[in-house]
Amino acid sequence: MRSIKILLLTLLSLTIFQPGFAQDSTLQSPQESAPQSYVSIRLLAAKNTLAPGDKILVGIEQSIAPGWHTYWVNPGDSGAETRIAWTMPEGFATGDINWPAPHKIPYGPLTNYGYSDNVVLLQQISVPETIPAGPVTLTAKVEVLVCKDICIPESGTYSLTFNDPAAQAEDNAAWLAKAQQLLPVPVPWHASYEIDGEDTILKIRGDNISFDGIAPEGFEFFPLEWGLVNNASPPEVNLYQNEIVFRQKRGDRAIEQIPSTEIVVAFVNSQKQRQAVSFIAAQGNGHSAATTESPVASTSTAVDIGISGGIAGALLFALLGGLILNLMPCVFPVLSIKALSLVKAAEKDPGHARLSGLAYTAGVVLSFIAVAGALIALKAAGAGIGWGFQLQDPLVIALLAYLLFIIGLNLTGVFEISGHFGNLGDKLTKGDGLAGSFFTGVLATLVAAPCTAPFMAAAIGYALTQPAFIALPIFAVLGFGLALPYLALSFTPSLQKILPRPGAWMETFRQLLSFPMFAAALWLVWVLSQQTDQTGLLFVLVGLVMLALGFWLLNHSPEKKSARLLVQVLAALAFLSAAALLPFDKKENDPARIETLSFGEVYSPEKLGESLQTSDPVFVEMTAAWCITCKVNHAVAIDIDSTRKVFADKNIRYLVGDWTNYDEEITDFLNSYGRNGVPIYVYFGPPDPVTGTRPEAKILPQVLTPAIVQEALN
Repeated sequence: MRSIKILLLTLLSLTIFQPGFAQDSTLQSPQESAPQSYVSIRLLAAKNTLAPGDKILVGIEQSIAPGWHTYWVNPGDSGAETRIAWTMPEGFATGDINWPAPHKIPYGPLTNYGYSDNVVLLQQISVPETIPAGPVTLTAKVEVLVCKDICIPESGTYSLTFNDPAAQAEDNAAWLAKAQQLLPVPVPWHASYEIDGEDTILKIRGDNISFDGIAPEGFEFFPLEWGLVNNASPPEVNLYQNEIVFRQKRGDRAIEQIPSTEIVVAFVNSQKQRQAVSFIAAQGNGHSAATTESPVASTSTAVDIGISGGIAGALLFALLGGLILNLMPCVFPVLSIKALSLVKAAEKDPGHARLSGLAYTAGVVLSFIAVAGALIALKAAGAGIGWGFQLQDPLVIALLAYLLFIIGLNLTGVFEISGHFGNLGDKLTKGDGLAGSFFTGVLATLVAAPCTAPFMAAAIGYALTQPAFIALPIFAVLGFGLALPYLALSFTPSLQKILPRPGAWMETFRQLLSFPMFAAALWLVWVLSQQTDQTGLLFVLVGLVMLALGFWLLNHSPEKKSARLLVQVLAALAFLSAAALLPFDKKENDPARIETLSFGEVYSPEKLGESLQTSDPVFVEMTAAWCITCKVNHAVAIDIDSTRKVFADKNIRYLVGDWTNYDEEITDFLNSYGRNGVPIYVYFGPPDPVTGTRPEAKILPQVLTPAIVQEALN
């Protein structure tokens, strides 16, 4: 299954068509086509005449704006290859696209394969034995994803006209011959690849392979199949007599899924010119690729990522992000339970307080690992999801609303259940004992998961590009950061002394803490209204009533055995009714809802592309109804008079994307900036009046103030 970023960007590139790009390649130059686009396309054939049975070579030239790039057939960690769809008379046929050797394009923790400045793709067209009389027109729809700090899909229709008596004869053979020189040269080398621990080893043998004057550092290899190697990992190259051995960190796919693939190897020759060869490599027999020969030359370019950033940097960012997450609005509903637990910790002995802190930490960390594991597994299976994905499901939202409502009822004293279930319920909701601490940690994770705090987004973005054995520890440290303040308090008696002494006031305090739970449940019901229809919303409200009825019945069970049994049956029916009323269907995003909640326009790739081709600044906000941080940011920093005035004065185009329900196009936008969750705020400044080039896109912090927003816009 293809990397989720590649899939989404490919889908996005297929959704855009910009009309008005058609041209006759024999008459127009690249500069005359779409002057405001970032890629100009030109078609050229070897000649402008054809005869029955001919095979015509056609070049599709991309002139790419400075600083921007397009993609190879395997785009790497993100992006989408150029797509060409021909419309031709009956009997005409096209061959495969011939791709020049790409270059590696690093982007943060990702590495892509593609082209910059200028590239020519080649295709051969076969002419049938019978052709129509008069001019023959062949039309190509070309779809290109061009990226810099943001990816913009561009599409246009281009034409070639042959056998036109009014056209002058053309001979572009020399131009196409030069383009052919940049293609990888097929070579009859024998190549195999296999897995050795965490590395992929590519072993290449051939007769009379000479490496005189060629440095190992100049070698790169590009597999056509994605997932064979970790694209961002630098290779170790060993040159032997008639043999090359590449060792590079393995990719995301199992090697069994790639029985064979074409490989392109690029290198700098002794004349300091870049060359490339291509060959087919097959999966090896599993034996070690090590050789007993002494290498002619070698290089180990592997970097200690613990020193340069990499894993160590991601772990540090995860820890800081988890700590700051305690201050994010998403966690406010859980603070009430944590506050009660902290007060009760003061009356316990130090050993019990430490165990309580450890149990809470275990609940947070294990929950983060569980949610992250589900996210990684679903993404590996091809699901286009991101951090906080569980809250895009109305069933999960309804269950959380039920849970917080039940906790609120218990804190107010509406029900106290005795017996086996009573002990469990008391431990879970009141926070007494280790089970209560563990459950509080689980609840903190569930509610905090949709938030992305400063530092956290970078850590998650890095983790989701790594194998599971690297990603899961990063998420575990993120959870540890969230739990750390409570853990530190539980292990520090001097800090516990600042807490108030326990007493009768705690019962009133416990009841007071029920109201944040009810408020959180109410918020979740509002979120649900964005995800399901009115009937589904009504069912959940009735379900809440049935839950209250069920617990009330259990708390007022009569002493008589037969009557008690009847009450228990009625309570069970109430609980079953609440479960049956849960929503299992969700509605699509409603663009009109965004327009009623905020000034601005609904985000779409088409709208963003159109806006970026104007001279106006552009501000993009990605939000979700279940993201409290998003709502607070919007209310206090964006949707206020002073910020609105800046938008109006500077004629800033404002686009809002709603990720409450899953949306491929918004997910694609997030991925293009290495993000897997909301909020994200991106500002595109106005283009330079002389060069027409926009400055680099600016990503604002995840916690906004009016000053931060207005300073960025100014």
